[in-house]
Amino acid sequence: MGCRGGYFHGSIKGVVWMIRRGTDYIKSIKENPPVVYYEGEVVKDVTEHSAFKIPISTVAKYYDLHWDEKYKEYLRVYNLDVGEETSISFLRPKNKKDLGKLRDGLVKIYDYYRGFFGRSPDYLNLWTMVFYAHAEDYFGKQFGSKFMENAIEIYKEATKRDLFYTHAIVAPMYDRSRPPSQWEDPYIQVGIVEEKPEGVVVRGAAMICTAGPYAEMLWYLPNVRRDSDPRYAIYFSIPTNTKGVKFLSRRGFQPREGGEFEYPISSRFEESDAVLVLDNVLIPWERIIFFKKPELIEDLMWHTVQLRGWFNWHFVIQHYSRLKFLAGLAIAIAEASGTSNFINVQEKIGEILIYVALNEAALYASVERAQELPNITRPDPYISISASHFNMKTVPRANEILRSISAGSSIPIPAGIKDFENPEERKLLDKYMAMKGLDALERVKMFNLLWDVIGSEAGMRYEQYDRFSRGDPTIRWAQTYTEVFKDRKHEFVKLVKDIIDQMPNPKA
Repeated sequence: MGCRGGYFHGSIKGVVWMIRRGTDYIKSIKENPPVVYYEGEVVKDVTEHSAFKIPISTVAKYYDLHWDEKYKEYLRVYNLDVGEETSISFLRPKNKKDLGKLRDGLVKIYDYYRGFFGRSPDYLNLWTMVFYAHAEDYFGKQFGSKFMENAIEIYKEATKRDLFYTHAIVAPMYDRSRPPSQWEDPYIQVGIVEEKPEGVVVRGAAMICTAGPYAEMLWYLPNVRRDSDPRYAIYFSIPTNTKGVKFLSRRGFQPREGGEFEYPISSRFEESDAVLVLDNVLIPWERIIFFKKPELIEDLMWHTVQLRGWFNWHFVIQHYSRLKFLAGLAIAIAEASGTSNFINVQEKIGEILIYVALNEAALYASVERAQELPNITRPDPYISISASHFNMKTVPRANEILRSISAGSSIPIPAGIKDFENPEERKLLDKYMAMKGLDALERVKMFNLLWDVIGSEAGMRYEQYDRFSRGDPTIRWAQTYTEVFKDRKHEFVKLVKDIIDQMPNPKA
């Protein structure tokens, strides 16, 4: 059906919002559910399913933050591109001031999340905005006016409906020794099966599609670097309830009912992952922005669009907020346990604080040294990408430090909140579970929080994600040399050569 302004909206039904509330999102996903498989069954209502209730509640809270008096001035902005107020995450920065405003708004969101819940609606809003900004100089120039119009209309639709997008990129890990086109079934990776007057039929799968089971919209953008076969070179946007779209969800890491006491992070910021399956899905032409030109991926990722710079900048924001939280947790534990005067503990806490300071510096420097283009102002890519690659090792390292300074006391004892409700047991807990700086109840709360960060299923999932969500850290660090600083290497070599050239040569 259509919506105000004539923007195509697939099969999502409902009214037009600009900035919606959490109840609007829940109503939308309830009325337009994707096909989600969980433990052998199709989920009837994701909003009521125990594996998805937590992230759906958190997404709803994201929307409600835009109406909260403490957040409104940071998260809402008059958007000149659509002529109405939208979420800050849709803002196309036209100068450094705008970019700083975008940074500050995103930091507010991720401080609320404590740096967790990275597949929040704002993440893909940023991508949609970037595609819109480059509708003419990239999509129109390289693919034609129709694809330019698609990028524009998809952005306008997303802003006017305030839609929750997720994305999928990586093909299933079938055989990494060969490109997908050489696999026994070349359609394990999503590929073009047929072109029709009304659109393109695609088939295949992608992992890992975080938030797929409860997102309304999907960006599919494969890594065509792995295989330059044109059948794989298609980027598109569709509703998650499109016919043939299916999600195979992992088991939920949600705590047991009433488990907020034992799992304060999992009960707030557990986000679900799934394998995306596209089973002969018809993609309308108006939903496609990149088509059958795999050689143009470098221009999208590294040059004209500089998508890699943008999404790494967003990761720096996430991890800046996370590192602040982890630093606070480390300090609170050390001070409560009486170890804050130990030099080895001070060194380790100092290490996390250095990471915090470097991320803060990167976020401010990336704006100060932003690239101001006619159509968009974007964060300095050298700083953004390098800082994000750095955090692939620093965030897991901060978790390792927390394990080290807490040692065996990190094991969560007692079993749960009911232990404190038994008067006889409470006396024992109050005597033996207290710490120098905390009574027993506060001590148990703190170490339950610690365990949920460093030892629970949700905590370990986040750590694995932090390491590999941008790819293999070894490859990404190597690319900092081979690609990120490719055009600047001569600057650094010249510093050496200038000295060498000034050194005396032996006499003939």
